[in-house]
Amino acid sequence: RVRYQDFDVSFDVKPHPVFRRDGNDVVSELKILMADAVLGRDIEVETVDGPVKIRIRPGTQSNTMIRLKDKGVPFINRHGRGDHYARIIVEIPEKLTSRQRELLEEFREEGL
Repeated sequence: RVRYQDFDVSFDVKPHPVFRRDGNDVVSELKILMADAVLGRDIEVETVDGPVKIRIRPGTQSNTMIRLKDKGVPFINRHGRGDHYARIIVEIPEKLTSRQRELLEEFREEGL
């Protein structure tokens, strides 16, 4: 005679330094240069499966979310995966060289 007993298992998961889980989706931050946000660029994003190349479109704003379909956590008891969302963070330099300052002043004069 076999007798089955119900039991509960609990465990703590340490936060990952790069990825945050939201259900089956994964969220990370991608810091990019101001020039890359303005001009656009192809750049690599680290995912749970390794790096993936994405395109930053010209004019991308800070806090833009870029969706990487099926790059999240696998679903339990069904096929497929969640998505990976990369939140774009445009880095604004705190210190500038005199040449950088001069160029930005020229941009401002042109209304950019």
